[in-house]
Amino acid sequence: MWLISAFLVGFLGSFHCAGMCGPIALALPLDKSSNWSFFSGRLLYNGGRVLTYTLLGSLVGLIGHTLAMAGFQKILSITTGVLILLIALVPLFIRKMNSMNIFLVHYTAKIKSLFRKLFGLKSKKTLFLIGAVNGLLPCGFVYLALAGAATTGTLEGGMGYMMLFGLGTVPMMLTLTMAGNIFSVKTRTFIQKVSPLIAVSLAILLIARGITIESHSCCNHH
Repeated sequence: MWLISAFLVGFLGSFHCAGMCGPIALALPLDKSSNWSFFSGRLLYNGGRVLTYTLLGSLVGLIGHTLAMAGFQKILSITTGVLILLIALVPLFIRKMNSMNIFLVHYTAKIKSLFRKLFGLKSKKTLFLIGAVNGLLPCGFVYLALAGAATTGTLEGGMGYMMLFGLGTVPMMLTLTMAGNIFSVKTRTFIQKVSPLIAVSLAILLIARGITIESHSCCNHH
Protein backbone atom coordinates (compact mmCIF):
# COMPACT_ATOMS: atom_id res chain seq x y z
CA MET A 1 0.00 0.00 0.00
CA TRP A 2 2.86 2.37 0.86
CA LEU A 3 4.59 1.84 -2.49
CA ILE A 4 1.27 2.07 -4.34
CA SER A 5 0.78 5.50 -2.76
CA ALA A 6 4.07 6.63 -4.35
CA PHE A 7 2.83 5.72 -7.83
CA LEU A 8 -0.58 7.31 -7.20
CA VAL A 9 0.94 10.59 -5.97
CA GLY A 10 3.01 10.68 -9.16
CA PHE A 11 0.11 9.74 -11.44
CA LEU A 12 -2.49 12.09 -9.95
CA GLY A 13 0.06 14.85 -9.38
CA SER A 14 1.16 14.71 -13.03
CA PHE A 15 -2.21 16.11 -14.14
CA HIS A 16 -1.58 19.17 -11.99
CA CYS A 17 2.11 19.51 -12.79
CA ALA A 18 1.50 19.30 -16.53
CA GLY A 19 0.86 23.03 -16.36
CA MET A 20 4.50 23.68 -15.44
CA CYS A 21 6.26 20.87 -17.27
CA GLY A 22 3.85 20.75 -20.21
CA PRO A 23 5.38 23.67 -22.17
CA ILE A 24 8.85 22.14 -21.75
CA ALA A 25 7.64 18.72 -22.89
CA LEU A 26 5.80 20.20 -25.89
CA ALA A 27 8.89 22.22 -26.89
CA LEU A 28 11.22 19.22 -26.99
CA PRO A 29 13.32 18.99 -30.19
CA LEU A 30 11.37 17.03 -32.79
CA ASP A 31 12.77 14.02 -34.59
CA LYS A 32 10.14 12.71 -36.99
CA SER A 33 12.48 10.61 -39.13
CA SER A 34 10.49 7.61 -37.86
CA ASN A 35 7.78 6.89 -35.33
CA TRP A 36 10.24 4.91 -33.19
CA SER A 37 12.77 7.73 -33.20
CA PHE A 38 10.11 10.18 -32.06
CA PHE A 39 8.79 7.83 -29.37
CA SER A 40 12.23 6.81 -28.09
CA GLY A 41 13.19 10.47 -27.73
CA ARG A 42 10.19 10.99 -25.46
CA LEU A 43 11.16 7.91 -23.47
CA LEU A 44 14.65 9.37 -23.01
CA TYR A 45 13.18 12.61 -21.71
CA ASN A 46 10.96 10.81 -19.21
CA GLY A 47 13.80 8.48 -18.25
CA GLY A 48 15.89 11.50 -17.31
CA ARG A 49 13.13 12.80 -15.05
CA VAL A 50 12.69 9.43 -13.32
CA LEU A 51 16.45 9.15 -12.75
CA THR A 52 16.58 12.57 -11.08
CA TYR A 53 13.63 11.71 -8.83
CA THR A 54 15.31 8.40 -7.91
CA LEU A 55 18.58 10.13 -7.02
CA LEU A 56 16.71 12.69 -4.91
CA GLY A 57 14.98 9.75 -3.24
CA SER A 58 18.35 8.25 -2.31
CA LEU A 59 19.31 11.53 -0.63
CA VAL A 60 16.15 11.88 1.49
CA GLY A 61 16.15 8.13 2.12
CA LEU A 62 19.62 8.44 3.60
CA ILE A 63 18.46 11.33 5.79
CA GLY A 64 15.44 9.28 6.85
CA HIS A 65 17.70 6.30 7.61
CA THR A 66 19.90 8.47 9.84
CA LEU A 67 16.82 9.64 11.76
CA ALA A 68 15.44 6.09 11.95
CA MET A 69 18.72 4.81 13.39
CA ALA A 70 18.45 7.52 16.04
CA GLY A 71 14.95 6.26 16.90
CA PHE A 72 13.04 9.11 15.28
CA GLN A 73 11.29 7.28 12.40
CA LYS A 74 7.82 7.29 14.01
CA ILE A 75 8.21 10.96 14.99
CA LEU A 76 9.38 11.80 11.45
CA SER A 77 6.39 10.05 9.87
CA ILE A 78 3.79 11.68 12.15
CA THR A 79 5.40 15.13 12.05
CA THR A 80 5.70 15.04 8.26
CA GLY A 81 2.05 14.04 7.98
CA VAL A 82 0.92 16.86 10.27
CA LEU A 83 3.02 19.43 8.36
CA ILE A 84 1.56 18.30 5.04
CA LEU A 85 -1.95 18.63 6.50
CA LEU A 86 -1.20 22.16 7.71
CA ILE A 87 0.27 23.21 4.37
CA ALA A 88 -2.68 21.71 2.48
CA LEU A 89 -5.41 23.09 4.76
CA VAL A 90 -4.10 26.27 6.40
CA PRO A 91 -3.61 29.25 4.03
CA LEU A 92 -1.30 30.93 6.57
CA PHE A 93 1.36 28.28 5.98
CA ILE A 94 1.17 28.88 2.25
CA ARG A 95 1.79 32.61 2.80
CA LYS A 96 4.73 31.81 5.07
CA MET A 97 6.18 29.53 2.40
CA ASN A 98 5.79 32.29 -0.18
CA SER A 99 8.61 34.11 1.61
CA MET A 100 10.88 31.58 -0.07
CA ASN A 101 9.87 32.97 -3.46
CA ILE A 102 13.03 35.09 -3.77
CA PHE A 103 15.19 32.00 -3.45
CA LEU A 104 12.93 30.03 -5.81
CA VAL A 105 13.02 32.79 -8.43
CA HIS A 106 16.84 32.74 -8.52
CA TYR A 107 16.93 28.95 -8.47
CA THR A 108 14.36 28.62 -11.26
CA ALA A 109 16.21 31.22 -13.34
CA LYS A 110 19.36 29.09 -13.23
CA ILE A 111 17.38 26.00 -14.24
CA LYS A 112 15.81 27.89 -17.17
CA SER A 113 19.25 29.09 -18.25
CA LEU A 114 20.44 25.49 -18.34
CA PHE A 115 17.34 24.54 -20.33
CA ARG A 116 18.16 27.17 -22.97
CA LYS A 117 21.65 25.74 -23.40
CA LEU A 118 20.37 22.17 -23.73
CA PHE A 119 17.57 23.10 -26.15
CA GLY A 120 20.12 24.99 -28.23
CA LEU A 121 22.04 21.78 -28.88
CA LYS A 122 19.01 20.27 -30.64
CA SER A 123 20.36 16.76 -30.24
CA LYS A 124 18.37 13.65 -29.41
CA LYS A 125 21.02 12.73 -26.84
CA THR A 126 20.24 15.89 -24.89
CA LEU A 127 16.62 14.82 -24.37
CA PHE A 128 17.71 12.65 -21.45
CA LEU A 129 19.59 15.60 -19.93
CA ILE A 130 16.59 17.90 -20.44
CA GLY A 131 14.47 15.39 -18.56
CA ALA A 132 17.06 15.10 -15.79
CA VAL A 133 17.14 18.89 -15.34
CA ASN A 134 13.32 18.99 -15.54
CA GLY A 135 13.26 16.79 -12.44
CA LEU A 136 14.98 19.57 -10.49
CA LEU A 137 12.24 22.15 -11.10
CA PRO A 138 10.40 23.36 -7.97
CA CYS A 139 7.21 21.32 -7.66
CA GLY A 140 4.86 20.83 -4.73
CA PHE A 141 4.11 17.23 -5.65
CA VAL A 142 7.81 16.36 -5.85
CA TYR A 143 8.25 17.80 -2.36
CA LEU A 144 5.23 15.79 -1.21
CA ALA A 145 6.75 12.61 -2.60
CA LEU A 146 10.16 13.39 -1.09
CA ALA A 147 8.50 13.72 2.31
CA GLY A 148 6.99 10.29 1.86
CA ALA A 149 10.31 8.87 0.66
CA ALA A 150 12.14 10.20 3.73
CA THR A 151 9.79 8.33 6.06
CA THR A 152 10.75 4.97 4.51
CA GLY A 153 13.81 5.15 6.73
CA THR A 154 16.16 3.48 4.26
CA LEU A 155 18.28 4.46 1.28
CA GLU A 156 16.68 1.74 -0.87
CA GLY A 157 13.20 2.68 0.30
CA GLY A 158 13.72 6.32 -0.57
CA MET A 159 15.03 5.43 -4.02
CA GLY A 160 12.20 2.97 -4.66
CA TYR A 161 9.53 5.40 -3.49
CA MET A 162 10.75 8.21 -5.74
CA MET A 163 11.29 5.87 -8.70
CA LEU A 164 7.66 4.75 -8.44
CA PHE A 165 6.59 8.38 -8.08
CA GLY A 166 8.51 9.20 -11.27
CA LEU A 167 7.03 6.23 -13.12
CA GLY A 168 3.58 7.41 -12.03
CA THR A 169 4.15 10.70 -13.87
CA VAL A 170 5.22 9.02 -17.12
CA PRO A 171 1.78 8.09 -18.60
CA MET A 172 0.53 11.67 -18.45
CA MET A 173 3.79 13.29 -19.58
CA LEU A 174 4.27 10.76 -22.38
CA THR A 175 0.72 11.34 -23.59
CA LEU A 176 1.31 15.09 -23.46
CA THR A 177 4.50 14.91 -25.53
CA MET A 178 2.96 12.51 -28.05
CA ALA A 179 -0.53 13.96 -28.43
CA GLY A 180 -0.16 17.58 -27.35
CA ASN A 181 -2.28 19.39 -24.78
CA ILE A 182 -5.38 17.20 -24.80
CA PHE A 183 -6.92 18.51 -21.58
CA SER A 184 -9.32 21.45 -21.56
CA VAL A 185 -8.99 24.43 -19.22
CA LYS A 186 -12.08 23.20 -17.33
CA THR A 187 -10.48 19.78 -16.77
CA ARG A 188 -7.20 21.29 -15.53
CA THR A 189 -9.11 23.64 -13.19
CA PHE A 190 -11.04 20.71 -11.72
CA ILE A 191 -7.83 18.73 -11.18
CA GLN A 192 -6.22 21.73 -9.44
CA LYS A 193 -9.18 21.94 -7.07
CA VAL A 194 -9.01 18.27 -6.07
CA SER A 195 -5.20 18.21 -5.87
CA PRO A 196 -5.15 19.09 -2.12
CA LEU A 197 -7.03 15.84 -1.50
CA ILE A 198 -3.94 13.97 -2.67
CA ALA A 199 -1.82 15.80 -0.11
CA VAL A 200 -4.37 15.18 2.66
CA SER A 201 -4.60 11.48 1.79
CA LEU A 202 -0.83 11.05 1.93
CA ALA A 203 -0.67 13.03 5.19
CA ILE A 204 -3.23 10.73 6.82
CA LEU A 205 -1.31 7.70 5.54
CA LEU A 206 1.93 9.08 7.00
CA ILE A 207 0.32 9.73 10.39
CA ALA A 208 -1.29 6.28 10.45
CA ARG A 209 2.03 4.71 9.45
CA GLY A 210 3.80 6.58 12.25
CA ILE A 211 1.24 5.34 14.80
CA THR A 212 1.72 1.78 13.53
CA ILE A 213 5.49 2.06 13.91
CA GLU A 214 4.95 3.29 17.46
CA SER A 215 2.66 0.40 18.34
CA HIS A 216 5.15 -2.09 16.90
CA SER A 217 7.88 -0.52 19.03
CA CYS A 218 5.71 -0.90 22.11
CA CYS A 219 5.04 -4.53 21.34
CA ASN A 220 8.72 -5.23 20.83
CA HIS A 221 9.52 -3.49 24.10
CA HIS A 222 7.19 -5.78 26.02
